[in-house]
Amino acid sequence: MTAANAVLIWEFGVAVSQISEGEFGLLNRTLLTIAALVLFYQLLRIVYAYVYQRLSLAFVDRLRGKMFEHIMEVSFPILLRFKKGDLMTRLQSDVDRALTYVINLPLNLVENVTVFVAYAVVLLWIDWQLSLIALTMAPLFFLSQLYVAPKSGELSRQFTEERAELVSIEEQTLSNLRGISSFNSEPIMRDIHKTQFDSAREWALKTREIRILYNSLFTVLLYLAGVVVIYSGIAGIESGKLTIGALVSFLIYIRNITGPVRTLARLPITLQSDRVAADRLMEVLGLRPAVEDSENAQPLRVQRGDILFNEVTFSYPQQDRPVFSRVSLHIRAGETVALVGPSGAGKSTFAGLLLRFYDPQQGTICIDGVDIRSVTLRSLRNQISMVWQEPFLVNGSIRRNLSLAKPDATEAQMIEACKSSYAWEFVAALEHGLDTVIGAHGVELSVGQRQRLAIAQVFLRDTPLLILDEASSALDSRSEQLVADALQALRKQRTTVIIAHRFSSIRSAERIIYIDETGRLTVGTHQELLTHHDEYKAAVEWQTAARQGA
Repeated sequence: MTAANAVLIWEFGVAVSQISEGEFGLLNRTLLTIAALVLFYQLLRIVYAYVYQRLSLAFVDRLRGKMFEHIMEVSFPILLRFKKGDLMTRLQSDVDRALTYVINLPLNLVENVTVFVAYAVVLLWIDWQLSLIALTMAPLFFLSQLYVAPKSGELSRQFTEERAELVSIEEQTLSNLRGISSFNSEPIMRDIHKTQFDSAREWALKTREIRILYNSLFTVLLYLAGVVVIYSGIAGIESGKLTIGALVSFLIYIRNITGPVRTLARLPITLQSDRVAADRLMEVLGLRPAVEDSENAQPLRVQRGDILFNEVTFSYPQQDRPVFSRVSLHIRAGETVALVGPSGAGKSTFAGLLLRFYDPQQGTICIDGVDIRSVTLRSLRNQISMVWQEPFLVNGSIRRNLSLAKPDATEAQMIEACKSSYAWEFVAALEHGLDTVIGAHGVELSVGQRQRLAIAQVFLRDTPLLILDEASSALDSRSEQLVADALQALRKQRTTVIIAHRFSSIRSAERIIYIDETGRLTVGTHQELLTHHDEYKAAVEWQTAARQGA
């Protein structure tokens, strides 16, 4: 492509010389040659652009897919280090900027060095003295970057971080519009957003100022070089060393060589700016999951559903006090137990350890006598179903959300699961039934409907182990009783752990495990704890009085 363009420029200079010297007989052939070269050059550009775009999109697709997959692999502990908005920025704009760092920069370097060398050779061939005058200006372009490049990198990093914080604020706002409106917090959120936007804008302006400075320096040097070349070229024409056509070609070559010079001179700035994006991506990709399959991990096959916590000690990173210290607990196969206690005592942590979102620092957790660290994560979680307080629902149809629990579920199985969870009544009433789109997080449904749909997912999974995070807390009294009956049937011959926030929801539990604020466990029936455990008794009496007074 460079060669074709170089020949095209030369032929254009030949045409100018033929016009100035009146050689119109040769001009037609030269113009036809120019036309053919233009078509050939454009064809090469189309092929290059097509190949480049396919390569770029393949890179972005692979990198973004790798990032997305890695974030899911690290799972929710990643949110302890990065905000959601920051992760979104890394997934989107940082991936695009990394394309420049990994693909564009090497390609541009090769392309522009090739063009620069090729055109420099042609310029030397036309007039070596004039060429040396022009080429001696090139170092000035690169020297101008010694001041600009370091500042550009630091400013780019600051701007990227400020923009990520701005996106995080916007993401939090969009996720909590209902709460913001109910608190009349729009002015406060607007002020928070404006403050962060102003901060990001200041860094953006500083980044643009440094680029304006670079462009101004480059333009001044470029015009100075042009004046020197034209002045020297006219002297060459007067002395007969150059023709008008040769000078025109020379000037066009000079014009075309400024592109590579500009790109190569900008390389330190571009490198500093886009390396920031690449570093931010590597920061995420460098994270390791809190738990991973052991080298010889085997699939878990649950025969009974027996759960044993043996001398388990666990604490979260950067926390001095452990959540659990040398805790031992045996949950018999097919038994239903309820975890109760004050907020933050460790009820959800207990479920997280069973699902192996994290490993204990000491002790073992076994299912049917098998240490869960010796089995594959996928097989472990395939044996456990959990209904969270915030259901796992995505922006899509009800059918799609049910298929998350069981991808190969038939429509008949989905309907049966909805009936079992008492969700079919409202699903059947919807215009599109199972194909109704429920919006992000199921926003088109009521809280109770979302909860019942989440329970339908559990019915579809049909696993031997169940964890219910106050599964009926969002239902009205009638639906709560119906779902309680359905869950009672579902729990038959299944080991069930209920994370209870209301003592009225643990009536069906065979044993109750009270976790106090120090992580100590007290196990017994409801009546036993009422008789012998003062904290449990006080909590039950407080909730009973609050309900009666409501």
